[in-house]
Amino acid sequence: MKKIIDKCVTAFFVVVLGILWHCSTKYYVKPNQYTIMIYDIFGKEIKIEGVRTNFKIKEVAQSHISEYKKRFQYHTFSIGEEIQTKRKLRIFKKN
Repeated sequence: MKKIIDKCVTAFFVVVLGILWHCSTKYYVKPNQYTIMIYDIFGKEIKIEGVRTNFKIKEVAQSHISEYKKRFQYHTFSIGEEIQTKRKLRIFKKN
């Protein structure tokens, strides 16, 4: 009898955690575009000619940021993501 109760409790927790996981990932909207934002010494957002700022893959944007940090030492860079449904820009990190 104890083994049956133990299996039922374990199955209950597995089902509950599975439902919670499904509900939490169901409404996640994957961003479709990443934007590099450039800030000057005073913290104002600026545009630099010849710098690519729009990307579809986050890793590529991070790679470009690391190269831009070497080329433009007096500027700071951050990545923003654009979600298609809301068109709201979220800033991940500002260096």
